Amino acid sequence: MSTTTKFKILLSICTIFTILSACSSSSKTPNMGSTKPNILFILADDHRWDMLGKFHPIIKTPNLDELANKGTLFNNAFVTTPICATSRISILTGLTERTHDFTFGRPKTGIEESANMYPAVLKRGGYSSAFVGKYEIGISGNDEDRFDFFKPLLQSKKEQYKGKTLPQTYYIAELAKEFIEQSKTAGKPWTMSVNFWNPHAHDNDLQDQYHYPEEFESMYADVTIPPAKFSDDATFQELPEFLKRSIGRERWKWRYDTPEKYQRMVKRYYRAISAVDKAVGMIYQKLEETGMADNTVIIYMGDNGYNLNERQLAGKWFGWEEDLRIPLIIYDPRNKAAQNQQLDSIALNIDIASTIVDLAGLDAPANYQGESLLPLLSGSTDVKWRDEFFFEHMYQPKRSFIPPTVGLRTEKWKYIDFYKNGFQQLYDLENDPEEKFNLIESKQHQGVVKGLSQKVDQYIQTYEQQRSKEVKQRDSFINLRHQANPKYGQ
Repeated sequence: MSTTTKFKILLSICTIFTILSACSSSSKTPNMGSTKPNILFILADDHRWDMLGKFHPIIKTPNLDELANKGTLFNNAFVTTPICATSRISILTGLTERTHDFTFGRPKTGIEESANMYPAVLKRGGYSSAFVGKYEIGISGNDEDRFDFFKPLLQSKKEQYKGKTLPQTYYIAELAKEFIEQSKTAGKPWTMSVNFWNPHAHDNDLQDQYHYPEEFESMYADVTIPPAKFSDDATFQELPEFLKRSIGRERWKWRYDTPEKYQRMVKRYYRAISAVDKAVGMIYQKLEETGMADNTVIIYMGDNGYNLNERQLAGKWFGWEEDLRIPLIIYDPRNKAAQNQQLDSIALNIDIASTIVDLAGLDAPANYQGESLLPLLSGSTDVKWRDEFFFEHMYQPKRSFIPPTVGLRTEKWKYIDFYKNGFQQLYDLENDPEEKFNLIESKQHQGVVKGLSQKVDQYIQTYEQQRSKEVKQRDSFINLRHQANPKYGQ
């Protein structure tokens, strides 16, 4: 074989290899699996877990239902503190209330807690970061260290946007769309927190409470809302006196104290949720229009649960399932294995920060107390996961009465201690999922009570010890429970 022939053969082989390499390289170009995803976190206020059209016989949420059908729905998602300000800080920091020490009337979060919030972590990791909507929290440091696009809003019924008057829910959606449009040419991935005020009541509007776009006014008008569980007079009379005079009863009078008012207010609450659902659809449509939908992970959740006349109470502060449970949907279009699945594992609001940092391919700060939910989404069989969680509510307003609580929920038991009021509850969730029968005085369950109470003490000590040095210098809560009632936990 001549040298010329050998050269031609070698050239042909190199050409073929080059073509194959080019084809292989070009085939990876549209594969979003090798690209960091955009991460859209959407939070609704007071949206409790069972208010999704996918399961509810009345309420309509077609866009959220579609996200749930295309992604993963967590059937057992909870908050560690059922009040908006505290829960929102827990979402951002991955920390419980006892550790980050923020609620209404408390100082801003510490420097360490603020620096470790997931938007700041992602911003340092090369992401653009945005925040739109309800803020109403106190974070130390500079907002520009966390957010490139920052649009915090107080609650209102309407807003002005580009010469038009919009319902605030739609205004929030427009601001979110604005950031998405700007991000088309940014050249880097982004994360955005979209915090809706709805369906939170307008507390100063005792006449209407809940507000929504006018197009929803007739929605649900032709249906009758079934009575809430345990909404009879006898159940209310069995409650201890401190709950009867709590803010839950005060706001019950605003919303549910007559059958007619109950029908009107619950329908208005449903409409406010349906308005959020439409706004979610508006944002998703923008993702599709900009070509970002296939590489944007969407997380939707509520910031706490909500009483709708259960036990003739309103609000969300007490530790029952309707207070603690929230909807949680994660849709990752890149993860085909996680589509249209429902998971029963216990997920918490403090897991969100770890999950979002994990999605971004970054290392979570060492102080995070939550866990990334990604192993659950992928169906990993070797994940050791929690089977219980600690919850608490420490805010005590000056003008109204909210009894502080600590508690523990396992897959079988719910233990609640209203420690300043000498009242405890124990529920067998397997046999009494509606939490009708308080077993706290049952002799055969005293071992369970003691064990759960001691676990609560252990969680309190652990979370107190995990406070940053700055926060530890503030007044401590560690002995508050036993100072109020020394017999507990012994």
